[in-house]
Amino acid sequence: MSDETRAQKLINLCNKYQEYLGSGASDVSGLELSRALESYGLPLHAEALSLYIKGEVDGFSLGAPWSSSKCYLAKKPPEDVNPLDVWFDPYELSFMVRTVNPLGYGKAVIGWSSISPVFYWQYHVFQRLVRFSIRDDAFLQVDDFLASRSFGVEKWDYASNLYHEEAVAYAFWHGKWIASNIRVEALAELLSQEQLKTMLPEGMSYWDATFSGTEDLRAVFKLEKDGSIGKYLAGEWDRTSEIGLMTVITDQVGMLSSDVLPRESGECLTLLNCSRGV
Repeated sequence: MSDETRAQKLINLCNKYQEYLGSGASDVSGLELSRALESYGLPLHAEALSLYIKGEVDGFSLGAPWSSSKCYLAKKPPEDVNPLDVWFDPYELSFMVRTVNPLGYGKAVIGWSSISPVFYWQYHVFQRLVRFSIRDDAFLQVDDFLASRSFGVEKWDYASNLYHEEAVAYAFWHGKWIASNIRVEALAELLSQEQLKTMLPEGMSYWDATFSGTEDLRAVFKLEKDGSIGKYLAGEWDRTSEIGLMTVITDQVGMLSSDVLPRESGECLTLLNCSRGV
């Protein structure tokens, strides 16, 4: 695929995704979005969305390396499922794996974690649609917050060059949270190396929900070459092409219902809309 053709297909995908969310996830716009996903090279996302819209929600398989996981196509996370089962979120358009309880932590941390980083097109449409008010100017120390930037496309398809606060806002806009090294470490105990490498592509780090210990620093985690989860620190307003984000839900506090919004995204913003109520 030439760079020009790829760029055209990316623009089309962004437009169709924006139309889909803007329509309240209508069936007609959803099927158009499914075709755009297929054209861009995301056949599993395309098939999952198409089957969900058509009501054919049983028997969908992600294939290797997730072939042993049952995949649910539903508006909200299913209940009474097994660890490593997968749920397709038809709003964020992400596949999420059922997490397990990390040693020493209560059941409140059990929930769902995305099985890939957030894609550029997902974040870009969030930028187009999000509405917010600034809660406290004192915390906002940059002048390009949530501004359109050229990121994620040249090196990989994943969104990067994000401030920590932007990553948190994106996740909260979908009724979720950003991932933590604790949750990922617990999952790593059960996942195969192939699953881990799919979930955490080599060379990329992720903004971490874990408290960094100081006001001006933020936590970052990544998959190390030995299969362990490395933990690092970055400046509160740092951003690089090496840091992206993943989203998670916890059973007790990660709600998707639009009645919990508007909500805080962090220190800077109050979100005024969400993906399920654009």
